[in-house]
This record gives sequence, C-alpha cells and structure tokens, in this order.
Amino acid sequence: MEKSEAKTVLVVDDEPDIVFFLRAVLEDHGFQVMTAFNGQEATDKMRQQPPDLISLDLIMPGKSGIRFFHELRKNKEWSKIPVLFVSGHVRETIDGSNLVEILKDRTLSGPATYLEKPVNAQTYIRTINTILGLEQKTEEQAEEGSPELQDQVESLLSNAPPETLERILQMLKENKKGG
Repeated sequence: MEKSEAKTVLVVDDEPDIVFFLRAVLEDHGFQVMTAFNGQEATDKMRQQPPDLISLDLIMPGKSGIRFFHELRKNKEWSKIPVLFVSGHVRETIDGSNLVEILKDRTLSGPATYLEKPVNAQTYIRTINTILGLEQKTEEQAEEGSPELQDQVESLLSNAPPETLERILQMLKENKKGG
C-alpha cells in the first residue's frame, strides 16, 4: 500500500477556518495539500497540478462545488479523480435537491462520497485513506506529528483573528465529542 506522503489533496471550501482545519489535519497525516476558496480557483489549481483527491464544499460563492464537480466529470484527464464532498448542506443543494439522492440516482457521475460538517478529523482522514487505498496510521503514529507542522500551526494561530480561533476551538470540541 502507498503512503499518504505520496498523495496530494485539493481542499476546496469558501470558509477560511474550515480550509485551515482540513489542511492541518491532512498535513498532520503526511498529505501534500493544495487549497482553493471557490470552484474557479479550484479549476485553476487543477490546471497547474491535478491532485489525487478533491475535498469539496457544495455551496460557495461564484462557481459552486456542484458546478465545479460537473466540469470535472466532463474533463477526461480529471474525471476519475475521487471527490469527497464535505458540506453542511448535504440534505440540500442549490436547487433544493438532496446530495444523498443525487449520488444515489447517479445525477453526479464518477467516484464521489460525502461527509457532513462539522467534520471529525479521524473520520475525515479515515475516509480519505479508504478512498485512496492507503495504509491507516495508528493513533500513536498520528499523534507524533512533525515539529515543522507544529511550528506552522503555532504561527498561523498567533496571527488568526479571535473569531476564527473561537470557531476552530468549537470544531475541535465537537470533533472530540464525535471521536
């Protein structure tokens, strides 16, 4: 089995604190991470370097996650890249339909699954590892982390606005309850 260090994930979400959280979780588990804050920025990143997996929010200003996903599936080079929808709008999309039903009815074709926000860090990593067929790290290996990542997180946290820190703390508390 491959290791996560060899894999790149594109995280697409319009909420900076969610992007920060998911990026930290992925990097903590050895993934290379690219980020985008809307569908157009994600398309631009895809042109530079297609990732191994896309973590995609559904509802975003500008080009939505659904629209980006449809464009992905029309591109022969990108159509087989697995997509993990991460959204607080799983039960409703822009047109009022239910993502669960859309995926079941195959309205959206290609490899895709979903997680509802707030996302539990362990569930997120476990889902990505399963989709990519990667080894699952033990809790002890995952907790070791890297000093570089810790320095990076400390630097980002020291410059973050108080409301962002409060949202991150709330997500961490919710993840602790769920995991």
